[in-house]
Amino acid sequence: MKAVVKYDNVAGATEVREVPVPEIGPDDVLVKVAYIGVCGSDPHMHHNRVSYKVNVPLILGHEFSGTIEKLGANVKGWAVGEAVTCETHADYCGECVMCRTNRYQVCRQRKGFGFQADGAFAKYVKVPSRILHKVPAGVSLKEASCTEPVCVAYNALAKNSKIMPGDIVVIIGPGPIGILCTKVAAILGAADIVVIGTDGDEERLEIAKKYGATMTINSSKQDPVPVIMGMRDGYGADTVVDCAGFSPTLKLSMDVVRPYGQITKIGWGPGPVDFSLDPLIAKVVTLQGTFSHTWDVWEKSLVLMDKKIIDVSALITHELPLDKWAESFELMESKQGLKIVLTPID
Repeated sequence: MKAVVKYDNVAGATEVREVPVPEIGPDDVLVKVAYIGVCGSDPHMHHNRVSYKVNVPLILGHEFSGTIEKLGANVKGWAVGEAVTCETHADYCGECVMCRTNRYQVCRQRKGFGFQADGAFAKYVKVPSRILHKVPAGVSLKEASCTEPVCVAYNALAKNSKIMPGDIVVIIGPGPIGILCTKVAAILGAADIVVIGTDGDEERLEIAKKYGATMTINSSKQDPVPVIMGMRDGYGADTVVDCAGFSPTLKLSMDVVRPYGQITKIGWGPGPVDFSLDPLIAKVVTLQGTFSHTWDVWEKSLVLMDKKIIDVSALITHELPLDKWAESFELMESKQGLKIVLTPID
């Protein structure tokens, strides 16, 4: 089968290669991939701009949907042909304290699809049955390939933040995750949702309004600090969600969060922080990291998608064949594409 392979930890070391169909174990299923979502981390890995080491050679891709092609000998409760989507946790030990307390996404032995284990930029992918999820009838396979970013947003806001009805929520970065965080914040009852972008984000900011943003700011043209600090009582936002991850966006988060508020950090930033974190102390602010998701988050997210409480279809701007992976990366990096899905090739 043809697959997109990152073959070295240097910039540009990615290509389409002919690779064998994965062999499954007794507790695995073989999934025939229908759609693969392109994540912002994929072009970052291609350019070797990540703060973590990738286990090369490696098939990229961690957002996907498909149908079950083959069942392992021990797999029960699943059938060939069923529509499925899958968590990103290709492996974890299942025995440590993190695994036993439903925090297996931070298990020290965890290996993620497309990072430490072969992913879904291919026709088939091997999946442990314990991370399979059935695609509801009201969700297409194309939409199901976008379940993972919905789960990231749900986990960040519904599980790891303390958003109350009536709150002011600021979301920095109007990519797919930021826009989905906007929707989850609206579901949780936030009354004012401010989404901040930069030049090139104009269309994304308009989409954010459709997902619940009550105000959008282009920080390239307008300083968001006086705008946010001028709202209501002048103390700032109850929760700030940093979906961009760079040092300046953390600084902005600290500037606009209110005392006893929370900064929820989703975005990764490999560069050093070159400013004091003392405002976190002075304001008694919680800085909350949030990473990935767990089984329960996937099930709730699929319910929201099935009932169209969260509709991901408006996020999908492009569908391309897998051999156009480089074009998809360029579309994402130039902000011409919002959510791009790929389809396997023979």
